Amino acid sequence: MRLSHAVSLLPLAAFVGALEVTSPTKGEDVDLSKSFTVKWSSVSTDPTSFDLYIVNNAVYPSVDQKIASNVDTSKGSYSVSGLSGLTNGGGYQINLLSDSTQNSGILAQSNQFTVEGSSSSSTFSTTASSTSSSSSTGTSTGTSSATTTSSVSSTHSASSTANASSGSSGNSTSTSAPASTGAAVALTAPLSAAAGLMMMLAFNL
Repeated sequence: MRLSHAVSLLPLAAFVGALEVTSPTKGEDVDLSKSFTVKWSSVSTDPTSFDLYIVNNAVYPSVDQKIASNVDTSKGSYSVSGLSGLTNGGGYQINLLSDSTQNSGILAQSNQFTVEGSSSSSTFSTTASSTSSSSSTGTSTGTSSATTTSSVSSTHSASSTANASSGSSGNSTSTSAPASTGAAVALTAPLSAAAGLMMMLAFNL
């Protein structure tokens, strides 16, 4: 009876003696534009080193980024800086992973915390603003081009109409003048011949 009770306490003792992440704490806001410190507690039976990761399974795609390798367990803390490619928001955790090939897996995991000041979010905002400005410029240019084309077309049509009217008037005038002159000459010729014939008859009489 006593033996079975002692055996049942072994897993609990192993858990208590494991690594534990004490910072960042649950719900803490971590500013990525500055350095922050990951802290943990350990005992002598813990691995002498581990790999440090920041993860987030609450977003898509999920985050699993290595911060450092072969971190000395006895140090109790590690200063983190220069993280990039992360999105501002919650659901982030710090994982301490075993760097031993014989004992792989998560040694300790922090509570969920929130990050802010991420460089990727700033880059996205800048890109969005640039895209918006380009769209506005393109719209204005297109409107100006359409207006100019309309003005040119109107001017061309007006000029064509004026030229056509002038040409029509000129043709009518030049055609009428020769027609009237020819008719007068044709009428004068018979009258002159008749007058000459009458004068000859009168002279013979």
